[in-house]
Amino acid sequence: MKLAHLKTALAAIAIVGVSTMSARPAAAQSCGVCGPSYKIVTQTIYEDQPVTAYRLEYDRVETPKQVTSYRPVWETEARERRVTVAKPVTETSEREERYTVMKPVWEEQMEDRSYNRVRMVTETEMREQVNTVLKPVTETQFYDKQTVVRRPVTETVMQNQTVTMYQPQTVCRTQYVDQGGYQTTQVYTPGAVRNRLQWTTGQTYFDPVTGQYRYDRGGLHWVPQQQAGTVTNVTNYVPNVVAQQVPTTQYVPTQVTQQVPVQRVRYEDEVQVQRIPYNVTRYEQVQQVQQIPITVQKPVVERVENIVPVKVCKWVQEEVVRKVPITTTRMVYEEQVQPYEVKVQKWVAETSTVTETKLEPKWVQYTYTKRVPRTVTMRVPLDAFGNPIVVAPAASVSPAPAVPNSVLRPEVKVQRTIVPPSEPPKAPTEAELKAAEGGKSSEKSASPSDSDETGTPAL
Repeated sequence: MKLAHLKTALAAIAIVGVSTMSARPAAAQSCGVCGPSYKIVTQTIYEDQPVTAYRLEYDRVETPKQVTSYRPVWETEARERRVTVAKPVTETSEREERYTVMKPVWEEQMEDRSYNRVRMVTETEMREQVNTVLKPVTETQFYDKQTVVRRPVTETVMQNQTVTMYQPQTVCRTQYVDQGGYQTTQVYTPGAVRNRLQWTTGQTYFDPVTGQYRYDRGGLHWVPQQQAGTVTNVTNYVPNVVAQQVPTTQYVPTQVTQQVPVQRVRYEDEVQVQRIPYNVTRYEQVQQVQQIPITVQKPVVERVENIVPVKVCKWVQEEVVRKVPITTTRMVYEEQVQPYEVKVQKWVAETSTVTETKLEPKWVQYTYTKRVPRTVTMRVPLDAFGNPIVVAPAASVSPAPAVPNSVLRPEVKVQRTIVPPSEPPKAPTEAELKAAEGGKSSEKSASPSDSDETGTPAL
């Protein structure tokens, strides 16, 4: 029991020291060792406020309008054209053609095709061959090898460690909201392009293929023509970006420095010398004489007589005369008259009534609700250890019997320990806080007020 009371007293002293160092500006009604009875907390709440605004709307207005359009009408006309026609006239004649022909004449002649025959004769001879041979000679030698060995040395060093703590902070940021609408516009669409027959006159043009000027006679040709365009209404969405202020709670980091023991390992170099043997091989030259048999082949030439009869072809020139028929064609030009029909296009005007639609803008009033932030300051009750007391909502039952103050706030005998100013108080562990909260569960269930007795602290 004494050990439990001692742990509880140490936890209370640590909590009081931490609360006096970090939360001193927000505490009120402190009673020394017991700690504050409440603390001041500032919160931001939002209230709904109606706002009246105006938005732009468009009314559709239809107006009749006279539109004149043209439609094509085709008529057939009879025309004549003069054409020059070329007719071929063929004439036949003969001519003599002289040419030379080569005729073969065969003769028999005797040809000498004698040749030499070479026969190889084999002979064996002995020759001396002197060779230089390298004989290996092995010797053992020693060399010193130095090795650097690194040995670890462990040291303990105090190192400053920085810990980041986050605190809440409310900041208003700008948010952009699109409050646009739809808008109708008129779009003009050009008419389709169609190829139609049209009479064109003769003209001279440059041909890039041949690089010469040519003449293109007049006549009916396909000419592209564009029809009348149309106007249509297109509805598009028009954006309207509006900036709004939205409160946002963010956490601001705070740096806290503490010393932590760290083990550091450094290495010291040490030189070790080893004597290592190795083999060295050298080669000595030695001469050797060898008798080597060599086989040699010598050529022997013999003459072989061979006379062969051969046929020889000679070509003799001979002149030949023949008759060749020749056909000559000449063109005779005649002028002819050709009738033909032509379709002529005429445009006929037609008037029709079209309804034209317009959009007239007007401002319309509407009401929406906006949330306005407001800062509220309140007091939160604390227990003897400086923890906030959570008050449960009152149930709709008969009131509970009154509890004496001695039960709500039991007196705790605390043994004060003097801590040197150079060392900051240590925070209690989670196990000690849970043990302290378990003993004060009955105290958290009640809601104390400022008029309650806090008890007399004892050393």
